[in-house]
Amino acid sequence: MNNNIISSFQKMIDVNIPIIYINDYDFARVDQLILQVVGSKKIEEWNPATGCTDFRNKASIGDSSLETFLRSRYTVELPQSAPAPNNSFIVLKEIQDYIDEPKIKTLLALMSQRKLYDRRYEKTIIIVSSMLKVPQEIEKYVSYLEINLPDQAEIDELIDQHIEINKYDKSKFTEEDRDKLMPSLKGMTAFEIDRMLDMAMSSNGSLSADDREMILVQKKQMVRKSGVLELIDTPESIDSIGGIEILKNYLKKKASIYARLPEAIKAGVSVPKGVFLVGMPGCGKSLCAKAAAALFNKVPLLKMDMGSMMKKYVGESEENLRKALRIAEAAAPCILWIDEIEKAFSGVGGNNDIMTRMFGYFLSWMQEKKSAVYVIATANNADKLPPELKRKGRFDEIFCINLPNQEEREEIFKVHINKKDRSLPRNEGIGCKLDKNIDYKELANSTKGFNGADIESVINEAVEDCFLSDSNSKLLTTDIILNIAKDTKSISKSCRSQIEKMETIFEENDFTNASNNPYWLLPEEKRKREDQDRY
Repeated sequence: MNNNIISSFQKMIDVNIPIIYINDYDFARVDQLILQVVGSKKIEEWNPATGCTDFRNKASIGDSSLETFLRSRYTVELPQSAPAPNNSFIVLKEIQDYIDEPKIKTLLALMSQRKLYDRRYEKTIIIVSSMLKVPQEIEKYVSYLEINLPDQAEIDELIDQHIEINKYDKSKFTEEDRDKLMPSLKGMTAFEIDRMLDMAMSSNGSLSADDREMILVQKKQMVRKSGVLELIDTPESIDSIGGIEILKNYLKKKASIYARLPEAIKAGVSVPKGVFLVGMPGCGKSLCAKAAAALFNKVPLLKMDMGSMMKKYVGESEENLRKALRIAEAAAPCILWIDEIEKAFSGVGGNNDIMTRMFGYFLSWMQEKKSAVYVIATANNADKLPPELKRKGRFDEIFCINLPNQEEREEIFKVHINKKDRSLPRNEGIGCKLDKNIDYKELANSTKGFNGADIESVINEAVEDCFLSDSNSKLLTTDIILNIAKDTKSISKSCRSQIEKMETIFEENDFTNASNNPYWLLPEEKRKREDQDRY
């Protein structure tokens, strides 16, 4: 167990905290921690399965209810003449289904007050639960003990233990194998790492870098089950994104620093914090986040779902955010993608105290973080976001992603058409074929105001029409694509007012342009506005 965790636990006991809350499901590991800190002092346990239980040998002592168990520990009489008893501990496991009962909440509050004001009452309550659930009535008596995910030294120790237990020839497990497995094992609990190593060794009787893919598949499921993060596949390459050259070059520069991070830190280079991407939907923000993970030497891409973090009970939402950031830091180097961040933090500053506390914690983490977690936050609307989030020091840079210009639309058409061409069957009579004389300039010129998603939709529909046509050649031509584009309602038509508003926001905030395109509106619309302003 990490020495920092042991030290924090001991400090909570020393400063007379009434209730210590440990949110963890690995009870065996938590029991070891408690014994390591408490030593030979008296420990009583209650859990829903065995009732009153001997903490050390796990034998059931009595089948009393939680209410009866707590009442007897609260009402114990201590004669004034008797010497003050040594500190003792009450471990309550998995009581989340009981903690909302009025009598239970009241007993926990009364026991906490007695510990604070009666020096002769030395009972510390330790709640161990796989779910974080603290009613508001007792929240002020509770301190949370965070059990950090294993660092590299602890993971190395777990690997060595498994090799020894399974009597595997350690010489066959090289340092190269260890280095390749390490990123896959980071970001998991000791319990999960144990299971991964067991599965790896049981599958082929050995442990090597070849087990990395199997571990990643299992890790993806575990991260998804956490409910706060998702491990995303990253098949995209940064070169498969059309346009936004300034942003792509910027990300390549940051990726070069990450590739030589230890050397860069020694040279005085600060660890890159992240980038904030603002722009209209369908212009490549999410695609950039996915492609950046592959660019950064194929590091894990963790997507944070802010909506899933909002919970009912006091402290639960904040704990979910802390949990997500702990997982990201343990999985470093990695990319943390926060999609549509405006939906989470746009209400900060109002009556939502929970969101304000979460926002404050997130800002502090962004400001102080030293770990190799590169944050990519995306937003469709930055107007309502607090200014604290947009200032330098949180993110390294803020980019606006405009609608693609003529050259960028040509690139996007080439990307999507070439992608379709690679997937088309080569056998005669099956599917459709691509005309080798596609006029990309004409396609780009006829799709002013289209974003990347609009263009992809046009290509998909053109392939469908080509497939359903009666023509024997089934050739995907420029004319077929142009006909589809002519009938497509682009984002510049469906979201005209939103585009105009975004242009104003970008001008006011002086965000860095992700491409060489200075215009959000179509040229003729831009001129009309300038003429109106002039007269």
